[in-house]
Amino acid sequence: MPFNNQITGSVIASVLDYAHLIKITNDPEVIDPKKSGWIPADGRSIAGSQLSTLSGMQNAPDLRGRFLRGLNTIYNVGQPPLNSSTADVDDPASNRKAGDYQGDVFTQHTHAYSHFNGGVITDMSNDQDQRRCSYGNMIPATTDPASVGGGSETRPKNIAVYYYIKIN
Repeated sequence: MPFNNQITGSVIASVLDYAHLIKITNDPEVIDPKKSGWIPADGRSIAGSQLSTLSGMQNAPDLRGRFLRGLNTIYNVGQPPLNSSTADVDDPASNRKAGDYQGDVFTQHTHAYSHFNGGVITDMSNDQDQRRCSYGNMIPATTDPASVGGGSETRPKNIAVYYYIKIN
């Protein structure tokens, strides 16, 4: 489907920067919420656009550095919403709407392991054959949650793209 035939509110991912996108879509160089068809999904104002009129949103969603997540609730015209059977498991904030931001979370956890408490040689008699060597007792332990990290964020492998949203 050509870019300009997409419905208002559609989001596309592209490796093209905005200068290349506007050449393909014939959008004006200067972004105008009343005239531009596509804009970067970077949180800028969309007041006066068709998307703003339809959705009540005053700003485009800011998708920079974000992963998109589908909502668990699906609406059917004239019928009550259909909730996913896993809504409470997949997304505890089940009252979210399209465009709502949800911050990152890394569930606090620990990793269990065991270690020896140090080696000891016990002399049971003066006879060399009676000496026993012990590497100690197994001691259960857990890691400190603060030291589990490895980076400043939890993320899967990913590829960078630009996100654009159709506002008119």
